[in-house]
Amino acid sequence: MKRLFLVIGLTCVGLLSFAENTGRSAVEIAAFDEDGKMILPDNIDEWVFLGSSLGMGYSQENFDPGSPGMFQIARMEPNAYRAFRETGQFVDGTMIALHFFGSQNNISINRAGFVMGGQHFMEIHYKNSERFPDGFNFYTFQNDDVAAAEIPLPNECVTCHKKDGAYDGVFVQFYPVIHEFLPEDVRTRLSEADSSSGH
Repeated sequence: MKRLFLVIGLTCVGLLSFAENTGRSAVEIAAFDEDGKMILPDNIDEWVFLGSSLGMGYSQENFDPGSPGMFQIARMEPNAYRAFRETGQFVDGTMIALHFFGSQNNISINRAGFVMGGQHFMEIHYKNSERFPDGFNFYTFQNDDVAAAEIPLPNECVTCHKKDGAYDGVFVQFYPVIHEFLPEDVRTRLSEADSSSGH
């Protein structure tokens, strides 16, 4: 019933998919409740896979193969993904979800390596260049949340993505499945970075 109330109380209804508005491309899928919180999309299980990692971190701490940390799975809202394929841009309205899952071993017949455990939480990276100075901001959903407030700006997440995201504040360097749709200069830069790192 709580979810139904939130859906009825939308201030932004996601009815449009991919359209040209005032000369720029946008998707209008994200929905918000009357308090301005983002409503958890009900089709997030259908979003497009971008990439995954295990135990990825940004500090200098040594990786512990016996306790690798969490799996991180990145997925993109399908209409925004379609727009990205067509334009090479993360258009306004783009949502990218990053799911954080536990890691476990010795489960069922598994005797080597790690498999995904339960989800710990999820965050959505949302683009609205009219609302956010750097284009994107973040919303963090705990597992029982049906809506989430934006993280107040400025915040470390946006600062990190703006500084180290290889394209438009997004860590596309970790998502090789979409490299072919990036602008040529970005693909060249990523290729040169791979070459210099010996990969």
